[in-house]
Amino acid sequence: MILLPVMERELRAAARHPSTYNLRVLGGLALVAVLVMSWLGDIGGPGAGGRLFGSFHRALFFSIWILVPLLTADCISRERREGTLPLLFLTPLRARDIVYAKGLAHGLRSFTLWLAVLPLFTICFLGGGVGWPEVVLSALVNFSSICLALGAGLLASSRTRVWTRALAWAACLGFLFLTSFGMLLLFVLLIYWTAHAGRPLPGLSDLAGSPQECLGVMIDPQQMCHWWFITFRRGPGALVRIYATIASLCALGLYVFCRFSAWNVERTWQETPSSNRVIWLKEKLFKPVLFQKQLRGWLRWELRHNPIGWLERRSWSGRLVVWAWFAVVICVYSSVFANLALYQRIFHALQSLLATLLAGSIAISAASSFRRERETGVLELLLVAPLREWQIIAGRVRGLWGQFIPAAGLLFAVWLYGATFLSTDDELPSVVGYGLTFATLPVVGLYFSLTKTHFIAALVWTVLVQIVIPAAVLLVARLDHPGASSLADMLSQALVQAAVASFLAWRLWLVLKRREFVTSSN
Repeated sequence: MILLPVMERELRAAARHPSTYNLRVLGGLALVAVLVMSWLGDIGGPGAGGRLFGSFHRALFFSIWILVPLLTADCISRERREGTLPLLFLTPLRARDIVYAKGLAHGLRSFTLWLAVLPLFTICFLGGGVGWPEVVLSALVNFSSICLALGAGLLASSRTRVWTRALAWAACLGFLFLTSFGMLLLFVLLIYWTAHAGRPLPGLSDLAGSPQECLGVMIDPQQMCHWWFITFRRGPGALVRIYATIASLCALGLYVFCRFSAWNVERTWQETPSSNRVIWLKEKLFKPVLFQKQLRGWLRWELRHNPIGWLERRSWSGRLVVWAWFAVVICVYSSVFANLALYQRIFHALQSLLATLLAGSIAISAASSFRRERETGVLELLLVAPLREWQIIAGRVRGLWGQFIPAAGLLFAVWLYGATFLSTDDELPSVVGYGLTFATLPVVGLYFSLTKTHFIAALVWTVLVQIVIPAAVLLVARLDHPGASSLADMLSQALVQAAVASFLAWRLWLVLKRREFVTSSN
């Protein structure tokens, strides 16, 4: 079979990527973090193993839905960018052979994430409270999730050659498939019970009090087994058969997604110029109409004063990021200010949510920075230009700050003003903490964007180093000094973030000085 050499090639290529092994480490670290949080929460006592098993299962479930689509999203689009996809079609290979080979390689990577965390699940068996139905249901739910998440990544990668669009499509399709998975669980449960009992499903209103609670119960093996026994007073054998049926449907869905992805690849593998309709739409929607002279003057000023930052905002898509976030913050505040009583109740939670989302967007922009320059070789040209390494770093950091200053300024202004009459809590530590996070994230993200081959690895390390680790330090400080003020806790977290950012800024300068950054061929 001609498909086997292609599969071998994909598996060998995946085995050479550090991300294949980092994925397993990341999955293990996620469960270790859950174990530490459970230990700090003191969940001991009878049935502690069962409760820990539920926490492990939920962490693994959502890790699959987050990581698998994003890691698979660039498997075919990268072949298009590098120009190797037309070479594959010079052989007797067909589009579906290429998609099957890609799906097999990334499917095995996904299953290694699952297998790598299995040793940690033995802790749950030692703690007691876990039976064979919970284990089988957990395996079936995770298998179904891998099939659907892998299908989302393949579909997204077959649609476009631009990696940012592929990631966006993978995230949207992953969310859609996750919602569809919950609906499929409920639908098959209804069909099965109606066919065998001949009457509506009892207790369904209690199960589906809200969509979030319904999905949470149905993906949790322990809660589902408990609900099944309380409602029907029968063993879990029928429930296992229901979930096995759902897993079979998800595997069939993966096959359908692979065939549709192959159809996409076969239809669009040749690079064709944009149609007249697309060109017309781009001119109508994205060509500046008002203040053209001012825009050109501002871009010339930006090019003279910060040529490295100009690379971030020379296109309409780069400038759109600046005002898109500003518009989002304005829309949120316009909605909540209409109901001041509601805003007062959720003031701190809403501000923290907006700040967290904005920090995530900064981390994504910083981790993806220099990626295009590394792939096209522009970064080497910048280093031989009459620019020093610190000028390149400072210019890109200023460019990243400039993208989010309008939204962050409005967020912090409303936060400080609203804290004077909408909240009794001390909001100043939160404002200072998030402000320092916004200031240091670009430096950390730039370092990992140069030292990591893949965007996902750079993003994960950026979030881990600059957000998760300082939060863990803050948690330990609160445990050691429970009576400490929030300002002292903020200073501890700020000290860690500033120290890490300073060290990585020095390392970033060394990486550029010694030309040690990774390239797409590494």
